[in-house]
Amino acid sequence: MTNRKIVLAFSGGLDTSYALVSLREQGWEVLTANIDTGGLHSGEGESVKARAEELGSAGHFIVDARAELYSRVITYGIKANYLRNGGYPSCVGAERMIQAEKVVQVALENGADAVGHGSTGAGADHVRYDAVIRALAPKLEIVTPIRDERLTREEESEFLRGHGFEVSAKTTTYSINEGLIGTTIGGGETYGSWDYLPESAWTYTESIDEAPAEGVELVLSFDRGEVVAATADGVALANSPNYAILKALNELGGAHGVGRGIHMGSTMVGNLARVGFEAPGMLILIAAHRELERLVLSNRQQATKATLGTTYGDLLHEAVYYDPILDDFRAFLDSSQGRVTGDVRVRLHKGNIVLLGSRSPHSLLDAAAREGVVYGYGSSLWTGEEARAFAHMYAMPGAIAQVAG
Repeated sequence: MTNRKIVLAFSGGLDTSYALVSLREQGWEVLTANIDTGGLHSGEGESVKARAEELGSAGHFIVDARAELYSRVITYGIKANYLRNGGYPSCVGAERMIQAEKVVQVALENGADAVGHGSTGAGADHVRYDAVIRALAPKLEIVTPIRDERLTREEESEFLRGHGFEVSAKTTTYSINEGLIGTTIGGGETYGSWDYLPESAWTYTESIDEAPAEGVELVLSFDRGEVVAATADGVALANSPNYAILKALNELGGAHGVGRGIHMGSTMVGNLARVGFEAPGMLILIAAHRELERLVLSNRQQATKATLGTTYGDLLHEAVYYDPILDDFRAFLDSSQGRVTGDVRVRLHKGNIVLLGSRSPHSLLDAAAREGVVYGYGSSLWTGEEARAFAHMYAMPGAIAQVAG
């Protein structure tokens, strides 16, 4: 196997650290690629590079994919109001497409014979990576030591320590994946269905007890369904680039105890999975976006969007990345956002996202008021007799059903 070259998707975590050392021992020339999808804090990119070099990488690449992730994935997640099983914004999983595409690009540009990743065979990420590699570079070999060898995290840790490399105790217990959409935490308590993650497992969100006693009020501005500005107590959070607002909301929301959760649901490989997540920014944006849609979209638009948006998000979550139907879904989502322009007031307080109000030049509530229709107050568009007749006719099907017995 001498002189064969592989590009390994490398995060610096336990699995990819083990894979790098193991592949070198097998005779591979290992290049490492760290794809920044928002999980690299200040200085972390350099620490991941240092870790790769310490473990023997023959060359390390850092690819900034945040803008592309936002425009191709996150924007449509918000437009769709997508929450897996009603509560989980597909943290990290939806990012794998972009990460895998960039790793393949590095492999092709550097004449590699193979692509490697550190996913296990027990989850869904190995399917996500393989789906991209097979579609974009079918001639590249896919090498997956973690999936093939089926080692425990403890065994991986012992292997690395046996080779003289330090291993964090936390990475042995938990698998932590951080990105712009959010962070996932798997291991320990998440292997069962009863226990909650301890305080020490969470990475950046405050506990409700430690969150500030005073909340913070946000104003989020949307233009055709896309967030374009955000203020906190009147002070601008971020305006550009587009993903900077989401990053700022992750930090602010996390400081106020917003965004923690544990998701449990069926995976594409057929098993039931449970994972902790921290996603303050996406949960805030989706809640605010949905509130604005309630003000400007008809009931039928909202109902249809809810169905199609969920289907779209589920397909993306389940690695159906390149089927043309996704283009059709995105066209619908773009079309649905023509009137979704305006501002939403949100309060973050002790883990809660409280929707305070919304306004829009396309407000259906304001349009009705201009015509003299105010719910529960009165209307100049119909008379009392017309209202009585409507109620009579509306009740008729139920009344007939009762007579029929």
